[in-house]
Amino acid sequence: MVAIRPFLLSGRLGRAGCGGVSQDRPVDQGTFQGSVQRYRIGVLLYFRDELGRVLLIRRSKAPNVGLWCAVGGKLEMASGESPYECACREGREEVGVKLEAGDLDLRCVLAEKEYEATGHWLMFVFQVKQALKSLPADIDEGQFSFFQVGELNSLAMPRFDRSVLLDRILNPDAAKLHWIKMDERENQSVEEVLG
Repeated sequence: MVAIRPFLLSGRLGRAGCGGVSQDRPVDQGTFQGSVQRYRIGVLLYFRDELGRVLLIRRSKAPNVGLWCAVGGKLEMASGESPYECACREGREEVGVKLEAGDLDLRCVLAEKEYEATGHWLMFVFQVKQALKSLPADIDEGQFSFFQVGELNSLAMPRFDRSVLLDRILNPDAAKLHWIKMDERENQSVEEVLG
């Protein structure tokens, strides 16, 4: 199977086909920009403390207002920020921890279709190897708290976040990396497990 990846070059959308040959075709910039804005790329970070408790934030802003979630945020795509760079920046900005790429373990790539009517999301989900020594100060995004693994089932969390955390990140028998496509409207997911 040949991977086809779109790219933008001088107002033309091309496809890298067999042998890397580019087949250019004109692009309507308005349509292209409008469709791109429906897509969001972000990261989620699962931190633990020295006692093994999981750090979550009760969100005070959309999406997921009032729910306990992982720390995370959107990539600064205009600057070409990578998912690892974004994760390090979000760790510093939200939790006050200096992270490097080696402190991060990519555990899941999650594509969510039409999440909370905000568009389509591509999320890179990381487990942070560095244990936290203390609870971070609350931020305008929400309030932090640590939870024992046994408490997670009773928390108000986005349904799929709980499944990713318990079944794919905290489960010692889980595969190293998961690729998941989720369609909340159709209540279904497709998963490919690697490693």
